Amino acid sequence: MKQFSTMVNNFNKLDCVRSLIIAELVCLLFSTSLTGVVEILLLLTFLSFKELRYRLLASVKQPMVVMALVWLAVLGVGTLFSLAPGEESLDILASWRKILLIPMAAAVFEDDSWKLRMAWTFLYAAILSLALSYLSWFMEIIIHERPGIIIHNHATQGMVFGVALFTAAVLLRFKIATSRGSRVLLAAASFFLLLNILLITPGRSGYLALLVLTAVLSFFSVKGWPRYVLCLSLPLIIGLALFLSPLAKKGIMQGINEIQQYDQAESVTSMGTRVIMWQNTLKIIQQRPLFGHGTGAFLEAYRKQVKGVSGWQGELAHDPHNQYLRVAAEHGLAGLILFLVFIAAFFRQNVTGWPRIIGVGILLSWCATSLFSAHFNTFTEGRFLMIWCGAFLASGLYPAKKQASSSGTTHCLKVFDKISVYLMTCCGGSGFLSNLKKGALPCGKSLLIKISAREVKSASTPVRYPSMS
Repeated sequence: MKQFSTMVNNFNKLDCVRSLIIAELVCLLFSTSLTGVVEILLLLTFLSFKELRYRLLASVKQPMVVMALVWLAVLGVGTLFSLAPGEESLDILASWRKILLIPMAAAVFEDDSWKLRMAWTFLYAAILSLALSYLSWFMEIIIHERPGIIIHNHATQGMVFGVALFTAAVLLRFKIATSRGSRVLLAAASFFLLLNILLITPGRSGYLALLVLTAVLSFFSVKGWPRYVLCLSLPLIIGLALFLSPLAKKGIMQGINEIQQYDQAESVTSMGTRVIMWQNTLKIIQQRPLFGHGTGAFLEAYRKQVKGVSGWQGELAHDPHNQYLRVAAEHGLAGLILFLVFIAAFFRQNVTGWPRIIGVGILLSWCATSLFSAHFNTFTEGRFLMIWCGAFLASGLYPAKKQASSSGTTHCLKVFDKISVYLMTCCGGSGFLSNLKKGALPCGKSLLIKISAREVKSASTPVRYPSMS
């Protein structure tokens, strides 16, 4: 029993939960069932250890966590007046549990070394998927939809490969990868990822994400007015490459033609049906513009809207394939404003350097693709976004100051002083700071706060980022 207690005390809870979050990110690419298992283990780990629970509580000070919880509250309130049956409304609310991945990731990914570890692990998984994609394409083996599609479907694969290409480019541009071997690997992976997007993976969402990510990389790569020139020219070059690719050009032109001829189509088309859904959704919004029809009510509201309409134009739609229209339909313009504030909160995170570029870039690309889909709602893309932005934009419990104290312990105490205002209400009044410096935090009964030597060293060392020039 004593040995078991010692083993539990020596168990590195932080590294375990960080590894589980990275594991869920990788599992998202291949298996939804395995993702669910890892997510349950992640939640149980957080609930099992006091240190992790306190970190989770302290993460509420981060803007993106605050707004994530506010948005979750909006969804909960929406179930109270939803037009949908209670069970369906609660199912939609439960599907948004993915948003809790933001505070979980934000609570433990304050360390840039772990952010880098997540980036590399994701890149290795993407490179493996890339190799399997080429193998499937050459051997004409169908795993999903068509030869070459390894990750769920063509749209998801295009977005994932775009993210991998962007991540590799950022690590190269800002010299995060220092060894010659790693730089060669990243350069080769970037080339073959781009080639795959152009020739094998026919996803318009992937094309749009790639263009946005290219613009973001261009903007942060240089300073001054040249960044604006590069921000316009480089996406144009990528766009030209897409039109030179027979596969990409066919998909893009098909989408444009379907939008232009949606009212003449005799059957359902991918983009044509979107136009019809957008038109009907705007009418749904006009019926209850302020607070909407409630969480999960889109299907019922759409059913009433198309009642009596014949042909494919009268078919039911579970989603308007536009994240913002769906939010406005279910939660009104008030809900849409809060949803946009939720997105804006990610930009207010106190993070600099390459992690911010990677986090903001993926967020902007998801915002763009969500004009034609609901990628905040979907299982794979939604969870990917929450984990990615929650981790890379995490400002941490122990943020490094510009001028760190020479004493690591003193610095840690100053950091804890910052969060004392939040804990003061449950930690017993005026004796808080004196007890804290002694190592005991009163919270009902005294709770011993132990700071590991590694965390003290990390807190006392200022974070150094590569030059942005």
